[in-house]
Amino acid sequence: MDARPTTLYAMLGDHCLGACQFCAQARDSKADGKFLSRVAWPEFDLDEVLDRLPDAQGIGRVCLQTLHAPGLPAALLNAVTRIRAVSDLSISVCMNPTAPGWLPKLKAAGVDRVGVGLDCATEATFSQIKPGFDWHRYHAFLDEIVEVFGTGSAHLIVGLGDTDEELIRAMQDVRDRGCTVALFAFTLVRGAQLHLPPPDLGRYRALQLARYLIVSKRARIDDMRFGAGRLTCINVPSQVLDQAVARGTPFRTSGCPDCNRPNYNERPGGPMFNHAVPLDAGQVALARDELQTYLQAVPLPAC
Repeated sequence: MDARPTTLYAMLGDHCLGACQFCAQARDSKADGKFLSRVAWPEFDLDEVLDRLPDAQGIGRVCLQTLHAPGLPAALLNAVTRIRAVSDLSISVCMNPTAPGWLPKLKAAGVDRVGVGLDCATEATFSQIKPGFDWHRYHAFLDEIVEVFGTGSAHLIVGLGDTDEELIRAMQDVRDRGCTVALFAFTLVRGAQLHLPPPDLGRYRALQLARYLIVSKRARIDDMRFGAGRLTCINVPSQVLDQAVARGTPFRTSGCPDCNRPNYNERPGGPMFNHAVPLDAGQVALARDELQTYLQAVPLPAC
């Protein structure tokens, strides 16, 4: 493999009651049930996983993805408890909102981070793409996560219909709540309900750069300008932008520590939306070109 996973990803739940239009696991999806995004999730016996987990090499974290299913919180707590009994790896959980009382139980069992698939940047898009879920409950749940864990993360998907401004405003709101942002590119899954093209790569690079600046507190949305919803300008010192692009850090996989998600949104031959390993000089140059195609100038012109 060009990039080995640095997190062990597992999915809990057999069938999802949710109807997220982009998801292979949605209740009305006709996609192959072994998929989530581009990744196939073969079934393993939990006892076998627990036996092998202590010998895992190059893994810094266990991430439990969860479906919206009856009895999920109790099953999740059981899985976390059993993992912690054999391993001291960090444990993340990605879950839909649940009763607040479960979060302290998960923390006591060994979870150190919880993420939420907000996915959409506006209530209008959320209502269309994630029918049956409540926009306001998701945001309240983010606040509950911060209260228990001190921080959390929200997933946002580029390509569902939200503008640059709406996505960046959502990034800023998530950051102001004390959470980080994990950015994804919409990925068409055969059999899922939603059929849209992937986002423009230059646009995705610009949003990655904005996310990096906001999450690292190098800029706020107030420093950015938009035209018809499109990002046109970031008013921060040019050396800050130059340094960020030169390092390639904004274009890496974003999420919890140790998360690199190889080929989650990408075909092995590219294009690479989220780089799973540090970029080499050629990849940095390509990312700069992609940014220039979308924004016309890097560093950006002063606002």
